[in-house]
Amino acid sequence: MQRRQFLETCAVAAGALVLPASGSAATSTQAPARAQRPLKIDIYGRHLLWLRNPDEIAAVAKETGYDGLDINVRPGSQGHVAPERVKQELPPFVAAIRKAGLAVSAITPPITDADSPYAEDILATASSIGITHYWWGTWRYNTTQSIESQLEAIKPKVAKLAALNAKHKMTAMYHTYAGNAVGTPIWDLLSVLKDHDPAQVGFHFDVGHMVREGANGLWALNLRAAGKYVTGVSVKDFVWSKAQDGRWRTEWAPLGEGLVPLDEMAKILKEIDFSGPIESQPEYRDGMGGQSTLTIPRERFVAVLKKDQQLLRAALAGAGLV
Repeated sequence: MQRRQFLETCAVAAGALVLPASGSAATSTQAPARAQRPLKIDIYGRHLLWLRNPDEIAAVAKETGYDGLDINVRPGSQGHVAPERVKQELPPFVAAIRKAGLAVSAITPPITDADSPYAEDILATASSIGITHYWWGTWRYNTTQSIESQLEAIKPKVAKLAALNAKHKMTAMYHTYAGNAVGTPIWDLLSVLKDHDPAQVGFHFDVGHMVREGANGLWALNLRAAGKYVTGVSVKDFVWSKAQDGRWRTEWAPLGEGLVPLDEMAKILKEIDFSGPIESQPEYRDGMGGQSTLTIPRERFVAVLKKDQQLLRAALAGAGLV
C-alpha cells in the first residue's frame, strides 16, 4: 500500500461518524450486538483473584455495588477458569455468579487471533451460556518495520477472527493500551476494523490508557471517531508523577483523583450510542490487580472498590446511561 493511499484510508475510517460510507461493511452489515440499557457496571475479575470460590467472588462484587463480573479465563493464578478446561469450568462458574444476581456478559481470555490456543472452545462455550463479549488482543508494533506493512499483515488475522465470532455470535473487544501497541492511536486499527461488522470485532476502549496518550483532548476525538466500533469500555484513572531520575511516569489512581474526566467520557458514550459492557479496572495498589493474596484489610478493599463504582455510576447517570 502506498503511503498516500494508506493515509486516505485512515482518514476515511476516522471520519466514519460524519461521512456516510459507501460499498463497505459499514453500510451492508447489521448493527452491532449490544447489551440492553441501562448499562450494567462490571468489576474486572483480575481484581478478585485472591478469591477462588465463585460464591465468595459474587458476594464481594455485590457488596461493592457492581452489577456484573468480567471473568478471567486465563492460565494459572491469573484466571478463575483455566482455558484448557473452559468446557468443564466456565458453565458452573457463571451459573454461580448469576445465581447471586450478577450479570456475566463478558470474559477475558488469552485470545489474540483465531489460532490462539483453545480459542474456539472458549468462544463456543461462552456463547452457549449467553455470554456475548470477550477481551481480545493485544499486538505490539515492531519499530524496525513499517506501520503500513504491519497493519496489512494483521488484516487476514482480523478477518479470520471476525468469521469465528460470526459463527459463535460473539463480539471481540480489542483492548487499547498506551505505548507502541496496535490500536493506541485508534485510527490505525480502525482502518482495519472498518471492513468488518462491529458485532464481531471492535474496541475495548480503555479510557485510562487513552487519556494517558491524548490528555489534551485527543482521547475524546478518538472515542468519537471509533464510534460504533467501541464495543466495550474499561475505566481507570491515573496521575503523572516525577521519579527520582527526573522522568515522568504514570501512577494509577482511584477514580476521580486523576486526569480522566468521567463526566465527559459518559457524555461521549451517550453521543455514540454505546450500550456494551463497561467495567472498572482499579489498577492502583489497593485494587489488588492480579494478586492471589489479599494484602490489605478486606474493609479497605471493599471501600475503595465501592467508591470507584459510585463515582462511575454517578457519571453514567448524569448522561442518562444507568
